[in-house]
Amino acid sequence: MRFKTISIYIVIFFIINYVFINSVFAGPTSGAYQLIDYGFGAGAVATSSSNDYMLQGIAGEIETASPSSGGYILWPGLLYTMQPDVPPAPAFINPAPGNNYNILNLTINQSGNLSDTIYAIAVTTDAAFINNIQYVQTDNTLKTTTPVWQTYTAWWATGGATSGTNIIGLTSGTTYYARVAASRGTFTQGPYGPISSAATVTPTFTFNLQTTNQAVPPYTVGIGVVNAGQVTTSWQKIIATITTNANKGGTVYISGANAGLKSANAGNYTIASAANDLSSGGVTEGYGARGLSTSASVGSMELINPYNLSGNNVGPVNTSKNAIADSTAAPVTSGTVNFELKAKASSSTPAANDYADTITVIASSSF
Repeated sequence: MRFKTISIYIVIFFIINYVFINSVFAGPTSGAYQLIDYGFGAGAVATSSSNDYMLQGIAGEIETASPSSGGYILWPGLLYTMQPDVPPAPAFINPAPGNNYNILNLTINQSGNLSDTIYAIAVTTDAAFINNIQYVQTDNTLKTTTPVWQTYTAWWATGGATSGTNIIGLTSGTTYYARVAASRGTFTQGPYGPISSAATVTPTFTFNLQTTNQAVPPYTVGIGVVNAGQVTTSWQKIIATITTNANKGGTVYISGANAGLKSANAGNYTIASAANDLSSGGVTEGYGARGLSTSASVGSMELINPYNLSGNNVGPVNTSKNAIADSTAAPVTSGTVNFELKAKASSSTPAANDYADTITVIASSSF
């Protein structure tokens, strides 16, 4: 009996399903944000945002050099669109009365910038604005340090001026050039704007002396006959005039060589000068000066005690330098002081016709 071998082949098909997943690469991510979409160059998104971030984009880039002219320049890119307006040329002047020798005034032109924009002020004596560049500091001086940035209001507040900022400690008779830069936030400092110029002047001081009837020296002031117990006033008035641009103003002083009215014929007897009310019964004799009035075409003048009293009150005319008037610690133009001399004799004063004094009038200014 034959047996046939039957081979049975069992084929097992394993069906393997391969799932092909198309990977989608998300934008940059962190624990706080995911950048869903972004672009580069022309056609990029304008602005994307969520609760945690905001992306500022651009519409395109300028591929050629920045178009410009003498009055403008167009910068490409996002950075320049975030910068504040470039400040126009500042108002830069020699402040009133316009004869300052060490001060200039600058007012920032804010253009369309917001109130929190900060500014730096650069100054130089180089018209090309290349060399010797300095920066205005918070104390209003110039230093070759890094720029000081302040708001428009802060610059005004520290300026020491009724408007703008006074820049101090400058060199007399010199032209200065200034320009301003603006910044608002991080990475937003713009370029310095157009240039303005202003000049300081040379220090000045003039002094003129005359009497009411004498315009040129030598001057003679007559008191006349001085009777016992009576106060006698000089015939002529003495007029001293000063003009100065000194920031501390000017002062007029008087002194007398004899410290009184002295007579050689009376054995050098002297009617002594002192600050007195010659009308007082307790003052038997005396001599001195009394201020009458002051005036000025620009600025002011004032009489100084005891020369500013009324009636027969006089200040001393002695060998000391006595301040009779000043310009109130400020520049003055045609600052004038008028004063007169007064004398009183007693019944015991020796009679003589040569009582005299040599008066010196001095003027000075403080720069």
